[in-house]
Amino acid sequence: MRQLKTWTHSESISNLPMSMLSTRLKCWSFRGTGTKRKLKPYHSSRMANHLTAIVSATFLAAIVFLGRQSWVGQEVSATSSPSEHSWLDGSQQAAIDRLFARPPDSPGYALAIIQDGTFAWAKGYGLANLDDGIPITPETSFHLASVSKQFTAAAVALLILDHKIALTDPVAEYIPETAKYGDGLRIEHLLYMTSGLQEYTDVPRQNGDPWATFYYFTRDEAIRDALRPDNLEFAPGTQWAYRNINYMLLTKLVEVVSHQSFSSFMHDRVFGPLGMSHTEIDDDTTEVIPHRATGYAPRSDPGVVKELASVGIYIKPGDGWVRLVRVSPHFGGSGVFTTLDDLLLWDRNWYTASLAGPAFTELMNRRQKFQHDKDNDAFGLVWRTRYGHPMLDYSGADTDTSTYMARFPEQRLTVVCLSNMPLGDAEGKADALLDLLHTWGKI
Repeated sequence: MRQLKTWTHSESISNLPMSMLSTRLKCWSFRGTGTKRKLKPYHSSRMANHLTAIVSATFLAAIVFLGRQSWVGQEVSATSSPSEHSWLDGSQQAAIDRLFARPPDSPGYALAIIQDGTFAWAKGYGLANLDDGIPITPETSFHLASVSKQFTAAAVALLILDHKIALTDPVAEYIPETAKYGDGLRIEHLLYMTSGLQEYTDVPRQNGDPWATFYYFTRDEAIRDALRPDNLEFAPGTQWAYRNINYMLLTKLVEVVSHQSFSSFMHDRVFGPLGMSHTEIDDDTTEVIPHRATGYAPRSDPGVVKELASVGIYIKPGDGWVRLVRVSPHFGGSGVFTTLDDLLLWDRNWYTASLAGPAFTELMNRRQKFQHDKDNDAFGLVWRTRYGHPMLDYSGADTDTSTYMARFPEQRLTVVCLSNMPLGDAEGKADALLDLLHTWGKI
């Protein structure tokens, strides 16, 4: 069983009243959880009303491409065939397959177990695209939802290492619109979710449309509306409250300091240097993303029908799946699209320090104490204890996705679970896998 001793970010999707689609569809796109389940969340009362509303050309030569299987649940691309995995025996491999097995013609999961910088397991279950029957593989590109936050934080870390900004700098120094909140609002408050800013989904949209991904809106519109209130909800640093607007503002700050678009900065400073050639910031939803996983939810789920209807979207009754598309190019708290192959390279850097040296990883792992009790946040990540070991993780959910990534630095072990079902509970699936790995003595 899990052993957790720290605060959690928000309600588990499985505990939300409406399965996991969201208590209000407007939050589908906006709140990544970074949560653990079965514990009382540490957040404002309003937070329970929101669902987490987020490679590698050179490495490909090292990937052994197996014969692609046409039926759901088979391995389609990995480092070796299941029978050749030395880290997992045959019965363990079969247990993982049973856990993630999908029925025919259904969406599913991409799963990776990364051990000491290489794939111990990388496999797709289900279909990335139901229209054309395209299977999920380690090359399938998923929207990370709130798991994107660690990449936003990485940009901030690089600027700190460049000596261009400091965590204690007032936000107003870079974003004048925040000057009305005083110099007490600092970069560190955005990064560690203790700013006191109101979430943009709590502020009525000026044009009257819902804050739903089906109603196109941009990061800049979200920032503009979130900064309309003249007062903060609380003094910065005195309370903790999960707000995507914090990370949206961080991307704006990166643009002001670097004189680049956020997507260009990330390409030049993070994705390019690490060889993450299939990772991008989705700041233009008209662009083609190769091997993109389309989002789906059950058409027969009453909650799905109700939530869609609440924002004026009516679907035909019946069985099968509702296709869900991300059409709002907001980013910062979400918006990164990537693959298992690229996340392998990102995870490997935690130990090789090829990007900006060990100081970068130290910053990403950094915790900070404020005037409230929650002190396990890192840079877009959360520290916990599980099975008696330190664990760094985050989860996300959006209209088109459910995601989770957990790293055990002492064991150099990471589990990544990505789903193209917002009701797919990637975190819950990964939790079950982690329990198996613990039972098998792998953690």
